Amino acid sequence: METSGQARAALLVGMAGMCWSFAGVLSRFTRWSALTLAGYRAIICVLLLAAIRKSFRPRNTRWNWIGALGVAATSTLFMFANKLTSAANAIVLQYAMTAIVILVQIVFFHIRPRRLDVGAAALVMLGVVLCFCQGLSRGRFFGDLIAFASAFTWAIVFLAARMPGVDALSYAYQGNLLTSLCLLNMPFDPAVRAGGAAGWLVPTAMGLCLGLGYVCFALGMRSKISPTVAAVVANIEPVLNPMWVLIFLGEAPGVLSCLGAALVLVTVTAYSILSVRSARQ
Repeated sequence: METSGQARAALLVGMAGMCWSFAGVLSRFTRWSALTLAGYRAIICVLLLAAIRKSFRPRNTRWNWIGALGVAATSTLFMFANKLTSAANAIVLQYAMTAIVILVQIVFFHIRPRRLDVGAAALVMLGVVLCFCQGLSRGRFFGDLIAFASAFTWAIVFLAARMPGVDALSYAYQGNLLTSLCLLNMPFDPAVRAGGAAGWLVPTAMGLCLGLGYVCFALGMRSKISPTVAAVVANIEPVLNPMWVLIFLGEAPGVLSCLGAALVLVTVTAYSILSVRSARQ
């Protein structure tokens, strides 16, 4: 029963990654600024999560607010990175958080990872490095740097779920509530007025994808899945993100980015299968 629960939790986290993966391609269909996009999609997410929670009231625990700060910082940094570098690099560099999660658990929580965890994280990091090298060759260093910074805030989101008195759905709600303050930039964004009524469809879709992703993430983390396992499985997002961009926009990532994304995909797939087999044994 425990093994099937872990497999279900991993599947939910993978579904969360799939929902989040549409952010890159959708952001290319709108000219709204990074701040306006971050705030608007956050408020859509807030309304969705509040409806599921059946409450607009935040849960005032320390780790809920720490998780919320991680959510807010990651969302804002990602939107800026997505405007300043390729969609592939913006999301893949963010997923350096897998190695960060493992290191934090070793140093601060004295949790010894399995060889499987370390090997998977190392291969994922290699994929990240390949994408980072591609960005350097294209002169997008600043965008890549912002994306890499979001890896640290994204790690907080995964680690916070295991802390006492924490509910992932609550801090996802509170984090997006904080991010919605970016809407204060909307009156100063000329692209909002220029886009007309149709220009609101894409940002709304982005908010729905973000909210559904957090619902799946919260349900998965409630099953007591390890932050390390969740962090590795969620790497399905950086693979699907540039794939949608390639399919819908024809923006092909460089050779190194393709190799990095392929490495991440193969590693996550193999890791998920081996983790389930290991749990059964």
